[in-house]
Amino acid sequence: MVPEDAIRVKLLNVAGTRLTGEDAADAQPEFDVKVKLEEIERRTGEAVFDFKMTVNTKPSVVRFDVNGIVNVSGGSEYIEKILQPDPDTKVPSILHRIYQQAFLSFFLLSGILNAPPPPPDLISSSVKSELTQPSEGEENNHKKP
Repeated sequence: MVPEDAIRVKLLNVAGTRLTGEDAADAQPEFDVKVKLEEIERRTGEAVFDFKMTVNTKPSVVRFDVNGIVNVSGGSEYIEKILQPDPDTKVPSILHRIYQQAFLSFFLLSGILNAPPPPPDLISSSVKSELTQPSEGEENNHKKP
């Protein structure tokens, strides 16, 4: 079992933008998440990823953006395992950790912007992501049906 601190998420930039002037604190919009995750470095027992996450609402009420770095410590099997999509949610576990870290910032920004906050389990229900590795350059899209 790999220790909990094997995945370290560092937020570098967090932003929230109110897209409408109407009072929307009680609105119940749908949320959409887009994630781009790119491997920027891999060494023995460690991988480093750059990420960008955008959360939008429908109708357009608010938009949240966050980007940062994720350091993963562990063997290559562990690193590959956290990048594999969960069979039920179709979302890699690394994205759950990133969203868990970003959620508190989104929640606080929604209060400041007087906008509805995204749900804590949003990453499991609505995600479009791109996973890229420098050597392969492949892109994978993950979306819950």
